[in-house]
Amino acid sequence: MRVVVGEGVIARFARSEFVYKLHTLFGYVCEGRHVLLPESGEELDEWLGSLDTHTRSAYREALGIAARTAVLQVFNVATVHVVEQGDEIWDSSCSILNLDSALKLLKEPLGIVLENSNNDWSFLYGIMRKSEREILDRALTARWVETVHGGGSDLVNQIAERSTFPAKGLRTFVLFDSDRRHPDELKDDWMPKDQEACQGYHNENAVKKSNVGGYWRLNRRFIESYMPRKELSKVHGVQDEMLEAYFRLSTHGRWYFNIKKGFKGDEPKENSHRSLQLYSSVSEPDKAALHEGFGRKVADQYQNARATDFEWDAEALDEAVSAIPELLRLI
Repeated sequence: MRVVVGEGVIARFARSEFVYKLHTLFGYVCEGRHVLLPESGEELDEWLGSLDTHTRSAYREALGIAARTAVLQVFNVATVHVVEQGDEIWDSSCSILNLDSALKLLKEPLGIVLENSNNDWSFLYGIMRKSEREILDRALTARWVETVHGGGSDLVNQIAERSTFPAKGLRTFVLFDSDRRHPDELKDDWMPKDQEACQGYHNENAVKKSNVGGYWRLNRRFIESYMPRKELSKVHGVQDEMLEAYFRLSTHGRWYFNIKKGFKGDEPKENSHRSLQLYSSVSEPDKAALHEGFGRKVADQYQNARATDFEWDAEALDEAVSAIPELLRLI
């Protein structure tokens, strides 16, 4: 995160018994965990001048590195403006906080909340670019980032619980399936009607209403909907005729197909109409081949993405290029 220290803060704490709080803040900078930019160079110089040589040297070197790092940070990096007094604002873009609240926020590890902390994590890590993985690896090693299992439908409760604490809420990034059955259901004004069920819709509503740092609602129906052909062919029980039938579907047909349970899984009448005409041109033999789907273990194949570069399709990579920086800006 980027930390902007407002005028008066350093002077106030440097002259009090709570000076250790400044040392805690500058400790984060020395670790490289956060970037610090002081508004008052005069206040900074006066305080640093009162410190022992080794401490002063360490802080100045860290501030120099921070200043260079700040130039390379994305324009929308999560920021906290530390002020001496005034009303506090907890915001995912720029929070305005007193030093005590700011330290709580800066201490909190970034929680990446996932519907499945194993397979979803492997997907997220695997679709990242090498440079993005390096940033995340460093943060994971230092325990500045942690993965949190959301448990599918329990995700709403996880979001609500974390949002109860402002610091924990802002240090939260959520990844979840869209659960949509047709691309039209991604429109802003769409919502389930009558007996229609869409957990992704409820998850998205929950994150929008809470003050979390960020989220990635997948554009496709499931995380499995991004599985490259080569990797899908390695899933146990997948037969060639199933694979060929699946890739004869239209692009949107594949993205919103019930890949785990097949056409059979979408037969219940309360939701069966939601695919509209997406599969109207699918041949009967192909419908038969895809009737049962590919099984519940499809996403397990993502575990290989941590060590092997998958051949992601162009649209998947484009989506990741937009979504992953929303995660990295919080680190």
